[in-house]
Amino acid sequence: MKKIYPILVFIYCFVSASYAQEFRDSLIVAKIDVVQSENTLTFRPTVQNNGSYHYELDYLLLIKKTDANKNLSVNQQKGKFTLKPNQIESLSSTTINQTSKQKITAILFIRDEVENRLITKDSVQFITKELIPIKETALIGVQGIVVDDSKTKIGRDYYDFFYAAYTQYPTKFDFIINISELPYRGLSSIVQVKVDQDLIIEFFTNPDEEYLKEQVAATFKRLVAYSNNRGKLKNEFTY
Repeated sequence: MKKIYPILVFIYCFVSASYAQEFRDSLIVAKIDVVQSENTLTFRPTVQNNGSYHYELDYLLLIKKTDANKNLSVNQQKGKFTLKPNQIESLSSTTINQTSKQKITAILFIRDEVENRLITKDSVQFITKELIPIKETALIGVQGIVVDDSKTKIGRDYYDFFYAAYTQYPTKFDFIINISELPYRGLSSIVQVKVDQDLIIEFFTNPDEEYLKEQVAATFKRLVAYSNNRGKLKNEFTY
């Protein structure tokens, strides 16, 4: 009996540790948000930590497309990041073209980088039989959409500041705002804000928080001016 007791204690501790780890991992939630615009789909993966533990994670976003002829193509995005307690991390978004008679599957894997184990995943699937052109009147339902295509932490910080301000904005623009980031010399990059194919504003990245917030304010001024001019053009062509 004396020999069995330490074994039982070891088993109990092992089971308790496994259960605790499983519970902690269940507090990590992966999600793929999808934005549809005309003939494109933009996948925006996020990871939320609802617990009190720090994680060193890596992610893999797989997007598989199968066309009418059963041809398969795979697009992938991957990277490493740190997830703090009660933090939501926006990962790199991916935009792909959408055609008729196509199946598109997106799968997001989140792994513990230190222990090299899968923690959680999410997936979405689209099957298109026929693409229907989006009429202008249908765009009312997409007011307030901002597509994040940033590549670095500074770019994502700008997006976070912009989106936080936009959620407090009394009225939403009736067009989709696209925030993208282009590489530049060294470690710097250029953030571009576009509506359709029109460039609203662009600037060099800077880690200073006040600088980014100043760029957010400047972006809103440009967007308001763009929206007003856009409205005038519509009125001029209304008979």
